[in-house]
This record gives sequence, C-alpha cells and structure tokens, in this order.
Amino acid sequence: MIKKEINEIRQTLKYTNCSIHKLAGCFIDTEKHIHVVSHDQFLCLAEEEQHKYFDLVKKALSGRVGKNLINLEFETGHTEKRDMLLEVVNSELETDEQVLKLFETIKDNYDYPDNYYIMTFYGVYDVPGKTSDGIEMEDASDEVYKFILTLMCPMKPSKAGLTYNAIENTLENAVRNLMVEPPIHGFLYPSFNNRGTDIHNILMYSKQSEDLDEGLINEVFGCKSPATAKKQSEMFIDAISAIESFTFENAVSLCSAISEKEEESKEDEEKMVIGAVETVNMLEASGVKSEDLEEFKNTLINATKEGGEILANNILPNTNKLKIKTGITEITLPMEFADGIEVQRIEGRNCLVIEINDELTVNGMKVNKYDFD
Repeated sequence: MIKKEINEIRQTLKYTNCSIHKLAGCFIDTEKHIHVVSHDQFLCLAEEEQHKYFDLVKKALSGRVGKNLINLEFETGHTEKRDMLLEVVNSELETDEQVLKLFETIKDNYDYPDNYYIMTFYGVYDVPGKTSDGIEMEDASDEVYKFILTLMCPMKPSKAGLTYNAIENTLENAVRNLMVEPPIHGFLYPSFNNRGTDIHNILMYSKQSEDLDEGLINEVFGCKSPATAKKQSEMFIDAISAIESFTFENAVSLCSAISEKEEESKEDEEKMVIGAVETVNMLEASGVKSEDLEEFKNTLINATKEGGEILANNILPNTNKLKIKTGITEITLPMEFADGIEVQRIEGRNCLVIEINDELTVNGMKVNKYDFD
C-alpha cells in the first residue's frame, strides 16, 4: 500500500464516516492466559467511546511506509496463515470460532512479556469510483472492501494518587486500573492495493521501526521477515563503502539524484524504491567508473535478497537535506545548496570549503571583517 491508499482508509475511521461495523477483543496476562473475550456492534457504542477507539486505530495506520508501516506478501504455496485471516474477515466477527483462533495464534507467537489487549475491528468500505481525472463519484461505488484491523495494545496501571470521595467527603487512594495504551503492533488485512482488495498482501504496523516482531510475521502471517529501515540503510552504506574510488563529489551527486527521484515519485504517488542497477546508473552518472561498480551491485543484491531494492527514505531519512560529518564537525544544509560546498587540500590538510555568497553570522552576530582581508 502507498501513502495515499493508507490515508484513504484512515479517512473512514471517524465518527461521521465510519467503516467499522464490529469489534472483538481479549486481554492477555503475563502468564499468556486469555481473558475477557468480548464482541460489540461498534456503531452501537457511545460516541465518546467510539472516539477513544478511533484514536487507537488511527495510530495503527500512522508513520512512514517502509519504516513503521510494512507491506508484506504471503509466500506462494504457504497459504494456511493467509486463509486463517481470510476466514476471520469472512466471518464478519459474527462467531467466536475464527476470531478465537486468531487470538490464540497471536498469544502463542507474539513476543510481549507484559499485559496487553488484542482488539480486532471488522470494517466495510464502499470504495467510490473515480473519473479519469481523479474526481471521486460518491454514488458510483465499484468495489466493497472488507477488512480486519487488529491492534496489540499494552496495558499499564493507571497512576497512583489521591481521589476525592464525595460521599464520605474524604481523600482516598485512587484505585489503580489497567489502562489500554496506544498499539505497539498491528495489521490491516487484506491490503488495500490499487484501491481494491488484495488478499495476497498484508500491511503491518510497528511503533518502533526496529521491532518488527518475527513471531507475528513468521508464525501469525506466514511471511518472511523483511529488513528493517535501519538494516536497509546499513546494507546500502556498507555496499557503497566498498567502492574505493568513491569521492565526496560522487556522494553529493548520488544524494541529489535520490532526492530528485523521490520528488518525482511524490508526484505520481508511487512507492519510492531504488534498485541496485538503478543505483549503479546514478553512480556512473556521478563519475564513478563502471569497473568499480560490479562488486557494489552484487553486494547489494546479495545483502537484500530482493534484487537490491531498498526504499529511498530508508537510505536518506531526510532526502531534502545533505548531512556531512567528519570527526566532531557536523554540517547540515538543504540539498539545493550542495554545490556550495567542496573538499580541497589546503596546506597539506583535507578541508571542507563552503562558499560565502551572502552575509556570514555566528549565533546571530554578523561578521563584517575576514582575517584574510
């Protein structure tokens, strides 16, 4: 799923335009026991209670695609896990059998040591048709998207304190209840790809991008664990670092090319993926010799096991910024000003040189005279 498709589903998770029909949930204690399995007609809940749920479900569709929101594909020939999830969707949470099987599978494989609450929402979204120029036609739904959105939410004791007893006119110790916290993991199934149902893919949410929970991915979903955003960045940087002829100018040129490509991808709203072959072309355009790039390409392809494909914003978290670091010195500047900085050898020392083409200030103080005048 791309950002636009995720946002479209998020827009249906509000009181005035609610796609959620039903809700089922259960409490898992520290001993891995299931308690309090409940079912609710979501639209029958009080408005205030619905809003509290909306706050939780929107968290599970937030963050950056490729970092907090991970697109996963079910392995060909291993459809048991996918079929289990599909059964939950098709059951519309009307019976206990399918949803209890899902809760049990999560309980047995999800690696969380404290109390937590699993909640599964069943939703139906009449996908509006669109004209050729992208205008929605509200009365022309051409597909019904049925989905489940499941959240794993920690449960923490409420804060200790004093409370006022109006009947006794006294202050008393407050009762400490277990409170449901925002989700740390979750998933949307089926995926909403190309504005339609895709039963072969699932969208996973992870609050911490480096904590993808392999138990969920491997045992509950039956998918392969992807490289985290940090791991993708490390693999790319390691492959680049092996190019002995890589220069400062090559680095600036590559960063600029990736930044430009991401800007182009925002316009057509496609997921910004850079492959090993494409990166080789960018590096050649920056001046790196082709004979120095074969090892880089093979290293990246072997490391990622995905044909060398990596999300651009996992390589450069801020593609509109150029961040330069040497020793204790760190410089960050907008990408469009990258041409104003270069490496020179001055009096036997390697130096970063920044052109001063405007007034120079230090902590807001204007510099009027230069020592070399």
